[in-house]
Amino acid sequence: MLSETVILRPDLRQTLTQRAAQEKKSVDELVNEAIDFFLQERQREKLDLEITAYTQMHLELWRTRPGQWVAFHNQELIDSDTEQAALYRRIREKYGRTAVLIRQVRREAVEELWVRTPSTGRIAL
Repeated sequence: MLSETVILRPDLRQTLTQRAAQEKKSVDELVNEAIDFFLQERQREKLDLEITAYTQMHLELWRTRPGQWVAFHNQELIDSDTEQAALYRRIREKYGRTAVLIRQVRREAVEELWVRTPSTGRIAL
């Protein structure tokens, strides 16, 4: 397992120590939670960029790959396939846990979703 030493600013160290005591956790637990949250946010930000790239290329994709599954990484089309599972396996093999957008090319770039709510019955998203 990779072991790294991270040097925290004194103010962060003090705040973490206090917060860990308040939450009855170790500083290590809080740091791991914070880093996990940070990395998840970065993955979400990356996926937002991939969705933007997909949306911008949608008309071209609809002309050349209707119904196919496409994969975007670093805002570029990196692979496509008629089979979602095959594309997924190739992407995971090559990119591991890195966020890669995999989406089926449909007529509309953004699909309309309906969610039932107790008050009105449904809302458009």
